[in-house]
Amino acid sequence: MSDAIARLERWVAHGGTCQLVELGAEADVVLCRCDGGEEVERFRTSDPVVIDWVREQP
Repeated sequence: MSDAIARLERWVAHGGTCQLVELGAEADVVLCRCDGGEEVERFRTSDPVVIDWVREQP
């Protein structure tokens, strides 16, 4: 498992949400708070496994 997916799983397990902003071959993954959806952090990835993982989140 990649470090990015482990990080995302911890974030979601603690109530946060994540969103994907696709930018062609890359994407920004946006981490949002659980109490209103305020953006806390953003990182860019081109890893298709990470992008697919975020896409599968409700």
